[in-house]
Amino acid sequence: MSGAKPTPTETEDMQQTHTMPNLPGAKLGFSWEAFLSLGFRPFYIAGAAYAAISVPLWVASIIGFVDINGPLDGVLWHSHELIFGFAVAILIGFLYTAVQNWTGRKTPNGLVLGGLLGMWLAARVLLFVGSGPLGSLGQIIDLLFLPLAALGIAIPLYQAKNTRNYFTVALLLVLAVGNGLFHAIALDMISYDGADVFLWAVDVFAIFITVIGGRIIPLFTNNALGVRRAVRSQRLEDIIGLGMLLLLVSDIYYGMTYEAATVRAVGLLVLAGLHFFKIGLWQPQITWGKPILWILPVSYAWLPIALLLRAGALLDMPWDQVLAVHAITVGSMAGMMLAMMTRSALGHSGRPLVPTWVEIAIYYLIVASAAARVFGILLYPEGYFVVLGVSALCWVGAFGLFTGRYWGIVTRPRF
Repeated sequence: MSGAKPTPTETEDMQQTHTMPNLPGAKLGFSWEAFLSLGFRPFYIAGAAYAAISVPLWVASIIGFVDINGPLDGVLWHSHELIFGFAVAILIGFLYTAVQNWTGRKTPNGLVLGGLLGMWLAARVLLFVGSGPLGSLGQIIDLLFLPLAALGIAIPLYQAKNTRNYFTVALLLVLAVGNGLFHAIALDMISYDGADVFLWAVDVFAIFITVIGGRIIPLFTNNALGVRRAVRSQRLEDIIGLGMLLLLVSDIYYGMTYEAATVRAVGLLVLAGLHFFKIGLWQPQITWGKPILWILPVSYAWLPIALLLRAGALLDMPWDQVLAVHAITVGSMAGMMLAMMTRSALGHSGRPLVPTWVEIAIYYLIVASAAARVFGILLYPEGYFVVLGVSALCWVGAFGLFTGRYWGIVTRPRF
């Protein structure tokens, strides 16, 4: 297959740097103007900090040290906040930055961006501690956040007639529907399994990873190494994209049930094979000497691994579909997010795309977290809680390091 030539705006998805005024003395400390100048700055740091905090909170609630007093109880809160708290924040930060590059038009910044961040933060707090009217207020704010955030990319995409990326708005609205279902379940308005909503919300992120990863991974590899060995096939991208869309439709219909298990398993196996073939075209072995490159295909590879695990579960292998879901959330979603967060934050702050020991530690920690959560539990099921604890510590370490390292970067004007 021959690689399709990307358009100029798409080839610079997250590589362009954002120009900021060089204010006297602004580099010496926190600058609101810098912090609220572009979406990645507030939402990357807020999402990463919340990822590092929410998992310990969840563990503390399990062992009875803290109580979740908000309207979402127990597992429902944990599932909801993984997607609609942490992951959505990172996604919005990425899209606000990428869409500005794709279209050449401004995405929300300044007071508007600050207002969206305030809504996101208020929802997180009220959904954890808010009872009664405060909890209801938290739900209302949370329900409003995604549609309003989607407007921030819909307007510039429409103004620029950037039809190629309209799918991003559609996927955000699908997530908004899923968020509404979560809150309806919490209020006993519908009899629906929250795990099913969680599954197809994860599918939405898997589609983002499939499309965006397919664009940027071979591009970044070739640009960094000065060779054109990583191949991108648009035909293959289209086939896999259609397959991921069909998976979303299937999961909306079947959820986590085992109905039509054999047919669904075959579809998952085929889709996994196509993903692995796609990764093979990138020749990921040429990236091994550069951590800021290899973390991308390694994180992407967790997606077909998850599809294989789901197929195995449907074919009565000795593990549950939930294991496959964690392969995507911890391995692919979190891995790709940290890869892009470090890369784009460095680039947009005027720093060289050269990882320090902190970035390298972040990459190894998130891979270790995924490996422990998936393969550790498969190989050592009797040590479930020990393995789970190791995975959680690695997760907190990865996002905690990002928060500590990048706070000073996202809150100051670029070099």
